Amino acid sequence: MIRRLQEAALAFTPARWAVALGLLCRGTIRLRAGHLYRALLDLCWVVRVAEAGALGRHARRVVLRIADELRRETPNPLIASYQADAASTSCARVYSLAGGTHDIFRDLIVLKRATASEKGVIMLKYARTFDGVVALFDLPRLMERYLFVLEPCWAGYCHPSTLLYVTKDQPVFVQCFTEEDYQFVADVGAPLIPVRLGPADWVDAEVFTPPAVTEKPYDLVMVANWSRQKRHLQLFKALRAIKDRTIRVLLIGFSWAGRTADDIRREAQCIDNPRISIEIVENVPQPKLVDYVSRCKAFVFLNRKEGDNKALVEALFSDVPAIVYDRSIGGARSRINPSTGLLASDDGLADRIAFMLDHYRDFQPRAWALEHSGSAIATRRLNTLIKQTVLAAGGKYTDGIVEKTNSPNLAYKDRTARSRFQADYEFVMSCRRGVPDARPTAVA
Repeated sequence: MIRRLQEAALAFTPARWAVALGLLCRGTIRLRAGHLYRALLDLCWVVRVAEAGALGRHARRVVLRIADELRRETPNPLIASYQADAASTSCARVYSLAGGTHDIFRDLIVLKRATASEKGVIMLKYARTFDGVVALFDLPRLMERYLFVLEPCWAGYCHPSTLLYVTKDQPVFVQCFTEEDYQFVADVGAPLIPVRLGPADWVDAEVFTPPAVTEKPYDLVMVANWSRQKRHLQLFKALRAIKDRTIRVLLIGFSWAGRTADDIRREAQCIDNPRISIEIVENVPQPKLVDYVSRCKAFVFLNRKEGDNKALVEALFSDVPAIVYDRSIGGARSRINPSTGLLASDDGLADRIAFMLDHYRDFQPRAWALEHSGSAIATRRLNTLIKQTVLAAGGKYTDGIVEKTNSPNLAYKDRTARSRFQADYEFVMSCRRGVPDARPTAVA
């Protein structure tokens, strides 16, 4: 309830500007008082969320100036500021290394081993993991031996979590799935290097392959948790307006933010049309998910803001075209084109659904996805950029990165590959904060 009230308040422009002004002032005071991490939390919020015109532009200039100062100092002073903050301790406690339940190695993966003559490559997924690594490990020591690739999963990169990795002469590759975030990383500049990839680009095309069937018993599918942000209700309102056909809808999801499938069923009652049927399945394992999605005519995505939705691209690889909310913030809209689907406003959603159900065979989503996305293509693109960067700096780059997938956490395409990096994972563990720096020699 509190969150919904906050969202409603921030939707009111004067209220949002007032909050932005307050945070801009507080961030400036914190900065002058030497509380760098807390200052950036405030200033970055104004840039990332406020949509407050001149206030946002001013905050952005300040953030970029701070980023320029961070790159000039070794180590990055933001690291010490964060580690001294209660937020660092709180973040560390989330992970099993500090007594929590979350395994950080679900979201940290070694893609290239370190040797005496070449740096290895480590990829991190989720902003929380960016923070977690700094909270748990000696990041400067890790950076002596590894290049880092950051894979944020939510739109809006102007955040201390990203700036923690700004370190002099240490290139860090940041995946960017929106133009705004690509531009922000480019404006921060070296050592951050933007790359036009997102979490949804790491789908395993061999796993999400449509079965050889022609029957499509379901008309529409949504793959989303049951939170209000997924906007199932908006779909139900559109379906209520469609009277001329029978429509079978499949909803695949799981409980989230206190909402369950029963909440979705209650919302679906607004349709009040016996020709519209709603089927709900929960906690579907990946092999079954492929089968379910492939038997649908169209995928529906209605979030106002999200990261780079992997389920959408999985549907495209399953040869299922998509209908995407036309004002969605994140990576989803960038995946829609004449081959893959349609954009739809809230008011026009019913018409778009009807059109799609009549013409879904006219789209070629899998052919487009195979040409433009998938873990094999993403690996090649990222590896090429890393190699070019290392060679341009006079370094050596003989072995490339191995292929990984998001399924949904970081995983090796070749499930036996992890054993090749055992020494690297042992080194990462040796860099835990509080562990004596034994400085083991580089892996041969």
